[in-house]
Amino acid sequence: MRPVRIATASIAVAVAVGLMQAPALAEGTAGQPASSSSVAPRVDPPVEPPAELTVPAPTGLAYTVAKTSVTITFVPPASEVQIINYQWSDEGGVWVDFDPAVVASPVKIRKLQPGQPYSIALRAVTADGPGAASEPIDFTISPPPPPKPTRPVTFEVTGGPLGKPTGAKVITLKPGTVLKMRNVPEGSVINIVDKKKAHCTVEVRETSKARMWTTDPMPPACRFWVTVTDSEGRVAGRTNFKLDKAEKSFTLDVWPKSSNMGSGVPLVVDFGIPITNKEVVEQAMVVTSDKDFGEAGWYWVNSSKAVFRPRTYWPGNAKITLNANLSSVEGAKGTYGPNVTSTFKTGDQVVLKANLNKHSMTYTRNGVLERSFKISGGKRDWETEAGVKVMTAHIPDKRLYNPDPDEGWDVTVRWAIRVNDNGEYIHDATWNYSIGYANTSHGCTNLTLSDMEWLWRNSKFGDIVEYTGSQYKIGTDDYLAGYWNYSWPEWKRGSALWRG
Repeated sequence: MRPVRIATASIAVAVAVGLMQAPALAEGTAGQPASSSSVAPRVDPPVEPPAELTVPAPTGLAYTVAKTSVTITFVPPASEVQIINYQWSDEGGVWVDFDPAVVASPVKIRKLQPGQPYSIALRAVTADGPGAASEPIDFTISPPPPPKPTRPVTFEVTGGPLGKPTGAKVITLKPGTVLKMRNVPEGSVINIVDKKKAHCTVEVRETSKARMWTTDPMPPACRFWVTVTDSEGRVAGRTNFKLDKAEKSFTLDVWPKSSNMGSGVPLVVDFGIPITNKEVVEQAMVVTSDKDFGEAGWYWVNSSKAVFRPRTYWPGNAKITLNANLSSVEGAKGTYGPNVTSTFKTGDQVVLKANLNKHSMTYTRNGVLERSFKISGGKRDWETEAGVKVMTAHIPDKRLYNPDPDEGWDVTVRWAIRVNDNGEYIHDATWNYSIGYANTSHGCTNLTLSDMEWLWRNSKFGDIVEYTGSQYKIGTDDYLAGYWNYSWPEWKRGSALWRG
C-alpha cells in the first residue's frame, strides 16, 4: 500500500473557513440560528500515513531444478524483526507459506509440473506481517525423457525358439515343456490360458535373468494362448500352441484323508508304478499347513511310495494339505500323473513318554502335562522296545494269546491300545501287582484298570508314545512308527532332492 500524503496547508485553510462560517444569531432570539443553511460542516481528523515496511526483499536468488521441484538459494534480508517464515508466489499470484516454516536459505518448492514455465518470487514474513517481494526468477522444469524402445518379447522352449503358427496349423509341444519369455517389459502382465479346459493352468515366475520369465512344466492335452501386455496396456508379445496327449498316466493314492488324526501320522503317497524321475515328482508335491510344522521332507520308501513328515511331530489341531501338480510331470518315460489336492486334520497333540526304568508314564496334551501313570513293562528276555511308537488301534476287549508251552498266555484285557507291529499293546493288567515297581510283562505296557480306561478314552489313532529305558530299539520298518525312528539326517538322505 502506498503512503497517503496530505498537505498541512490545506488543513489549515479548511479550519479557517470553518471559523468564518460559524452560524450567526438572529437579533432578539438568543441561542437560535437564523436558518439551517448556516450550520457548520463536519471536519474529519487528519489521516496518519502507515508505517514504512521494515523487512526488505530477499536478494541474489538462484535456483536448481529437479524432476518435480526447485531449490532456491538467496541472501536473506536485513531485518530488525525476527523472520518466522518465507512465502513464495508464482506469476504474482497467491502467496504460499512454506510448511514446515523455513527461516533461512535455501527453500524447496515441490510438486511442480514438468514442462510448465514458472516465475517465482520470495518474501520474508515476521510477526508484523510479510515483507517486500523479491525479483522473480524464471525457469521451466524439463519434461521426462521418452521411454527407451524395448525389444519385442521372444518365446523359447527347450532346444530353441518357439516359432510361429502358420495358418491353421498350431505348434505342438511335448507334455512337460517349459516356456521361456525373454525381453519382458518391466511391469508387464503375462496371461496364459486354455480357453476351453479349466484344469489346464500353468504358473509363470520371474527368473534371476533380467526381463526373463518362465513357466512351470506344461500339462498334456492343453492348448495355451499367451499374451504379454506392458504397463501402458500395449501387447508386447503373443503366441499360442498345444501340448500332446500323454502316452500313459499314473495315479496317486494319498493317506490319510481324515480329521482328528494323531500328530504321529505321516503323509503317505503311493504312485502305483515305479517312479524314475523322483526329483521332478518330489518338487511338484508341495505340503502346507495352517500351522507351522518346521523343517520337513520326503522319504522314498521305494520307487513307488514316498512319505512326508516333519522333523518333529505335526502340530495339534492343524490342517495339512498336499498339492501335487503332476499333470505336466513325466514320472516315468511317457507317463504323466494327475493334479491332486488332499487334506487331513490333526486333533489335539497327545504325546506320552514312558520311562521303563522308572516304571512311569506321562501324558501331555498340546504341550501341557495332564496326567502321570504307574506302569510295568516287559521283563528280561521280553523287554519292551524303546523308541517312538504310534497308536494304531483302540480295542475295548482284546484277547492276547501265545501258545508257547513255557511262556504262553491266553487272556482278554480291557482298553487295549496297539502301539507297534511286534505285538505290543498298552492295556490293563489286574493280575500284575508290580505296576509302578517292576517290569514283569511279556513286552506290553501294563496300567491299572482305571488309568487304562482314562487313557483309552483320551487318546486316538496316531497319537505318539516315546519309550526310553530299554536296550532293544523299535525298527524303522514298523508300520507308521518306523517312519519316526529314522534320525533326521537319515530321513533327509531319503529325499530325491538331497544334496549332502
